[in-house]
Amino acid sequence: MAFILPMFCQAQTGTDAVPVVDHIAICVHDLKKSTAFYTDVMHLQKVPNPFADTVHQWYSLGNGVKLHAIQGDCTGKHEKAEHLCFTVSSVKEFAKKLDAMNIPYNNWKGDSKEPTLRQDGVLQLYFQDPDGYWIEINSPAKGK
Repeated sequence: MAFILPMFCQAQTGTDAVPVVDHIAICVHDLKKSTAFYTDVMHLQKVPNPFADTVHQWYSLGNGVKLHAIQGDCTGKHEKAEHLCFTVSSVKEFAKKLDAMNIPYNNWKGDSKEPTLRQDGVLQLYFQDPDGYWIEINSPAKGK
């Protein structure tokens, strides 16, 4: 099983047939290592595994959306433009946690640990999970 991009599975709800995201599936080489990363670094909450096996781990991403990590023979290079994004209350405080855990991170250009400041006032940092998937951490949008 090989995924170059995370798979997006969409479900239809109600009678209006408007698709909504149900889960995002990623392929991981070592489920134990990825579970530790998404639990200890990202603080995602595990949710029941419908397969009840040892090659899948499910997490809540909020608003009914789940992350589905599947252990497999993953191939492919992951580009920064293809990433999962999480909003945190303070990008700089989150960066301190990454520093304490010796997890490398950088800005959009990849030339500094200083967050990128978008035109809309949102700060961004990027780092990779154990399988090379890019993760963006950003601050809440202004006005929210």
